[in-house]
Amino acid sequence: MLITDDQRTALQTLIELTATGRALRHEHDHPKRAAELQELVTNHQRLGEEKTQATEVVDRHRSTIAETNTLIEDQRAKIEKKTAELNDGTGLTSRDMVNLQEEIAGHEARVSELEETELTEMENLEVAEAGLADVEGRIAEVTSSGREVQTAVKERKAELLGLLEDNAASVREAKVELPAEIVTAFDANVAQGGPGAAVLSGPNCQACGQEIGGAAWNAMLGADVNETYECEECEAVLLRRS
Repeated sequence: MLITDDQRTALQTLIELTATGRALRHEHDHPKRAAELQELVTNHQRLGEEKTQATEVVDRHRSTIAETNTLIEDQRAKIEKKTAELNDGTGLTSRDMVNLQEEIAGHEARVSELEETELTEMENLEVAEAGLADVEGRIAEVTSSGREVQTAVKERKAELLGLLEDNAASVREAKVELPAEIVTAFDANVAQGGPGAAVLSGPNCQACGQEIGGAAWNAMLGADVNETYECEECEAVLLRRS
């Protein structure tokens, strides 16, 4: 079909708009920062597991310290009781007094041992709490980054929707300038996943790559530059480069 110069311009504009719209739609459906966001989600999950483990370590040390304190208090209570018995001395033989002294010494030794254990556990707790705080800090950073990326993706998708609407309006305007037959063929090719139309720069369809026969190509070269064709393979609208 032979078209006018204005229609040629409209068709070329339609080709460009369709390509732009396809790119905009692809970016909308596959955000450029989607991979970054997914990585942040993965990191957040991993850090969540680390936090659980670090919390368990902290709780274990705290539990051990609490249990040790209970044991220390129990030993001190026994020391106090035995010391009171020793100081009272009522009915005690010399042997009894020696035994009490030995018991008190044993309890005191046990207190020293428990206090050493408690000190070690407190040091371990300090390290564990620092580790937990570090994990929580990293979680906060990842969470903040995740929110930033989510916001950026959301804003970009909203922007892309606006651009797609503008693009669609421009496409409709370009189609109004074209013959209905060309618009129908164009839309049919787009529906099949093609570009709708293509400008030929050589003997190959720029839409699907199909080679154009020598005779057909020579005929195109000898025809009016505004003559349009239909690809035998993909049925895209073809227009020879001027």
